[in-house]
Amino acid sequence: MLARSRNIFLSVLLTFVIFAQGCSNAANNVETNSKGNSNETITVGYQSPTAQTWGALIIKNQGLYEKYLKENHPDKEIKVEWFDATAGSILNNNMVGGKIQLSFLGDLPALLNAAIGLKQPNYNSVFIAFDGKGLEGINQSILVPKESEINSIEDLKGKTVSTPIGSSAHRMLLDALGQNDLVDQVEVVDQSVTVGMQSIEQKKIAAHATWEPYPSLIETNDVGEVLLSGEETKIDYLDGVVANADWAKENRSYVIAFLQALDEAHQIALKDPEKTAKIFQEESKYPYEICLKMAKNIRFDSAIYQKDLDTLDSSIEFLTGIDKLDGNIKLEDFVDESYLKEAIEKQNKAYLTEEEFQGEWVKGKVY
Repeated sequence: MLARSRNIFLSVLLTFVIFAQGCSNAANNVETNSKGNSNETITVGYQSPTAQTWGALIIKNQGLYEKYLKENHPDKEIKVEWFDATAGSILNNNMVGGKIQLSFLGDLPALLNAAIGLKQPNYNSVFIAFDGKGLEGINQSILVPKESEINSIEDLKGKTVSTPIGSSAHRMLLDALGQNDLVDQVEVVDQSVTVGMQSIEQKKIAAHATWEPYPSLIETNDVGEVLLSGEETKIDYLDGVVANADWAKENRSYVIAFLQALDEAHQIALKDPEKTAKIFQEESKYPYEICLKMAKNIRFDSAIYQKDLDTLDSSIEFLTGIDKLDGNIKLEDFVDESYLKEAIEKQNKAYLTEEEFQGEWVKGKVY
């Protein structure tokens, strides 16, 4: 509590100082140590309850961001703080409030973050990289209670299903219902994942749509079952990283260092699933078997393919259709690939070729 209060005080103080100097209010939190040197704090938001954002757990556990910040700025004292949230909306609120500079977000919360930037005069954001990717909807599911009488999606007719409204799971649910002509025959209500899981366990709801690790966890605990896998919708499930745009412009080298750290984290996930699972278990507290499944099922890859942009475009259409967006978001203004390309070059690697960019995800090649 004291640390949080101190950060809030520093943020308010910094805003005042920046305003007085006529500069942007998106700068880092800065303090001066006893020797008169400038100490900076960068806060990174992530979501331990969302498995496809677990690239953050590797960076955090292995101290990778600190490693590259020190390599790029050996003369600076830069502290990295981590903010664990239960939902993307919490991270979005804290980014707008100037408390977080970088956040791991699902694709739909990321787009909602962009929408905030269109309405807030003192806030703007930029999408800089992907993290976890689920091919054709893998890692999402519609769950039902154990021993439920609902055995197929057709059995949901006339029932109530919950999901976090405006999430990728919500989109997956509506797509699945639409493919079975059930959209107007099922009541969809807004429930957080935590409440949804309780509803499934206590058999208070017919079904709940959500993402990993909850489907695996509820099956492991033998209190629920997967009714339908998100793979049946054939729509990729994506998570990525959003930065405060003004902060990123003023501190480009810090963003590059972060993306170097993200690349190394993804190499660990690709080459050593067992080590990755142990990190996931240590940081998330979920069972090792589930963490190993996540390490193997999730493609951790920063690369921005055309097919990923197409998925984001379709997500904009979805959010507009449910009145969460007004349709003004343009991906060319929100997604900036230049940070990632510079970071990959700094890692002495070549980024995607134009042919690769236009095609399917390259097997075994991640950034």
